[in-house]
Amino acid sequence: MGKIAQRYLDVDPWKIIETGFHEKQAVVSESLFSLSNEYMGVRGFFDEGYPKESLIGTYFNGIYEIPKNIQRSHYKGISDKSHYMVNAANAFYTRIFVGDEMFVFNPNNISDYKRELDLKTGEQTRSYQVKDLFKITFKRILNMTTYQVSHQNIKIEPIHYQGQMSIQIGIDFRTKHWGKPGFWDVKAYGNGYALGYTTTNQSLFSRYNLDVNTSYQSQINFKGRLNIETINFNLNKPVIIQKTIVSLIDKKGEKSIDTYLEESSKLLNHASYEKTYQDNQLFYQNYFSENDILIEGDPENQQGIRYCLFQLVNTYLGVSEENNIGAKGLTGEAYSGHAFWDSETYCVPVYLFTNPKAAKNLLMFRYNTLKQAKKRAQELDCKGACYPIATLNGDEACDLWQHASLQFQPSSAVAYAIWHYVKNTKDIDFMLNYGFEMLVEIARFFSSRGQYNQDQTKFGYYGVMGPDEFQMMVNHNAYTNLLAKESMFWMIDVYETYQNQPQIQKVVQNLGLTTSEIEVMKKQCELMYIPYDEKTKIYEQHEGFHDLPHIDIHSIPVTDFPLYAHWSYDRIYRNDMIKQPDVLMFMFLFNQRFDIETKKANYDYYEPKTIHESSLSPSIHSIFASELGYKKQALEFFRFATRMDLDDYNRNTKEGLHLTSIAAAWVNIVYGFGGLRSDGNILKLAPYCPDTWKSYQFNFHYFDSNIRVYVNPKEITLTLDQDLKEPLMIYDKAYHLKKGMTTIHVGN
Repeated sequence: MGKIAQRYLDVDPWKIIETGFHEKQAVVSESLFSLSNEYMGVRGFFDEGYPKESLIGTYFNGIYEIPKNIQRSHYKGISDKSHYMVNAANAFYTRIFVGDEMFVFNPNNISDYKRELDLKTGEQTRSYQVKDLFKITFKRILNMTTYQVSHQNIKIEPIHYQGQMSIQIGIDFRTKHWGKPGFWDVKAYGNGYALGYTTTNQSLFSRYNLDVNTSYQSQINFKGRLNIETINFNLNKPVIIQKTIVSLIDKKGEKSIDTYLEESSKLLNHASYEKTYQDNQLFYQNYFSENDILIEGDPENQQGIRYCLFQLVNTYLGVSEENNIGAKGLTGEAYSGHAFWDSETYCVPVYLFTNPKAAKNLLMFRYNTLKQAKKRAQELDCKGACYPIATLNGDEACDLWQHASLQFQPSSAVAYAIWHYVKNTKDIDFMLNYGFEMLVEIARFFSSRGQYNQDQTKFGYYGVMGPDEFQMMVNHNAYTNLLAKESMFWMIDVYETYQNQPQIQKVVQNLGLTTSEIEVMKKQCELMYIPYDEKTKIYEQHEGFHDLPHIDIHSIPVTDFPLYAHWSYDRIYRNDMIKQPDVLMFMFLFNQRFDIETKKANYDYYEPKTIHESSLSPSIHSIFASELGYKKQALEFFRFATRMDLDDYNRNTKEGLHLTSIAAAWVNIVYGFGGLRSDGNILKLAPYCPDTWKSYQFNFHYFDSNIRVYVNPKEITLTLDQDLKEPLMIYDKAYHLKKGMTTIHVGN
């Protein structure tokens, strides 16, 4: 793959541990030790400040800014609705003074540095000794059930220094976004609170209480957008300062300061570090009891997959249908907090089989932003709805025309996710009340965007970019054509199946859907061109792909990654190198439609050309390698997927975690080694145990039953908490599983 791990963390099954300060990975660690709870996220930056490169980041889901100087394009269809998740107030602001001198973190003056993230509680701990003077420990935790509450705990223990110390505690609205300051206007502040507004008139209110175990003197100061409380004390015994923080947001900016004060008081009165710690213990205990993945015999991957599970539930629990999953979650500013088509193709499958309500809420986000998708289609001279390639609020936020105007994966991904969700939940009410309306508008877009060739013998899409973003302005991208065909077909199928239902009739009437329009789509589906060679069984990624100049991807030096930063932009497009799966991607989505020979032919052809510059790439290749019997390669790709960030394979973890890749790691083990197939008429499992593992275990939820799958080289055991309503195909045999344990012997 040309990617090399940069491992510096200790291996532990339930913790992320940095022993000793690793200065070169300081910003990487800020990402890795991030905490979030869907409502808010905090990077693992130094509370006390760090004098070198650092990204002090605190983010709230749905709080965004609009650039002040948007360049209006002279060309129609170029998006000018850019917006981005804004860096919010730092409520963990801390500065330490020894006597009158401010302490500045210096790696040469510290010892016994250690940082830990406990995956069972969500508590982050960082400690070190300053020369032989004192030891300092910082703890941080976000409440996973009372989302507005977070805590900071500072403990200072004297060694040979006993004397005056001061700690400044504050709320800092001076935070920078991409290194630029000045995004927050502080309208109100007082003793331990501050209220700031964005230019979009969204507001953030931050307030804290302190609990100090020693006598101290306190002084409040307001310095512009910085609210500081200075605590003076004598260090003659261990001093513990507990700071409980309440963060409240208003996306409409309508709450008064009195309302904020009242709401925050109620939360603060019932909050404490100890209570949050206990709440989180119970939360993660329940979460891992239903979702843990156990790997016996591979400690690195065990740590990797647990970290993925931890960050996945931290990022999105399905609390609100107004939220989506940004590519970096709430851990950094790369991709500006935007959600992409990854949500539907990688994240929805995870939640579909672990938390169906959350999967539905991801789809409801798309329903709630259908209006903007319809407007975007009009901007592109099309009908229906074109979902944005990048968004926080439903508007197209990508100002790169080659992506925003040429990539239609978000629209087809929404259609696929609707079909996939309903197929595996039988939630017909969702389809009738929400899904069908989206399908109609998506089908209309694909119908209006496609074109026939000159002799009217084939229909497809010209001037597009498929999932492989290293090929631009291509014709008849196989993925785009196939998914567009399926999107129109699904809409027609739902219409013909449920046309007598009042909800369907209402949509048909409101949208003016006609039988003649449907007949047009049927012909387009019939003549949709999918480039395919029956002799080789290879689907051509797009017309002309086979004629592109070849490049040996293994000849590219590792120092050239990421390529976008080291190669001129046009150089990337001038060869047959693939960024991420394109043909293999639609074969994953519709796995059971293709025979094993076709899968092998396409994998063998496209995998050697794939550079995996996208973090989403390894998992799909691991799944196919598993199915094709390339077991060593499957495990290598799996390690790449689970430890993408922990080992900084792509040299960009410092920008934030790869959250949708983290979701893909779950998909990797369950669809890869577990052999789950969810695109057919019956759910299938075909697990095998990798040669270097003793056993593994995963869980999934299916029709109200929690199913635990244990796999070793000789047998699989399925444990159900109740009878399964639907049959389950295991190794091509249908089982009607009952509550309790079922063991199936495999191997020799």
